Amino acid sequence: MRLFALAAAFVALAVPAMAQTFDTPEALLEAFYEPYFIGEFYEDETPFRSEALQALYERDAENTPDGEMGALSFDPFIDGQDFDIYAFRIEAVAVDGDLATAGVSFTNFGEPRQLVYDLVLEDGGWRIDDVASVTPGNEYRLSEIFADAAGEQAAQ
Repeated sequence: MRLFALAAAFVALAVPAMAQTFDTPEALLEAFYEPYFIGEFYEDETPFRSEALQALYERDAENTPDGEMGALSFDPFIDGQDFDIYAFRIEAVAVDGDLATAGVSFTNFGEPRQLVYDLVLEDGGWRIDDVASVTPGNEYRLSEIFADAAGEQAAQ
């Protein structure tokens, strides 16, 4: 019996945190940003993404020639290439049925950053559907970056 309990504990620890679903938008965003603070990043971020957002990532990968950079030349979730994040806050969460928006603010290398997430309830948990920077002077929307890149690739 003790061996069974030990084996069950090992299996529970071996199951990645990614297998869980997120009951609230806050839980999703807290788990998503955790690697930026502890330095251990997820091998696979797809469980955080909605089906629509995952399709954009996959389409970009399919349309990007080997050895070339895809649509993203920076990390849209930290609004930069590198990070030294502090003063992280989740704010202004609004839920409307299966959709939600949530504001996130933090400081990255001493510069204030503000992002707004569009979230969707899929497969029993909250997922990221899109993200937009509302930082003055550096506005962008992730889905538009992918759309612009797809248009440029189609034109070539």
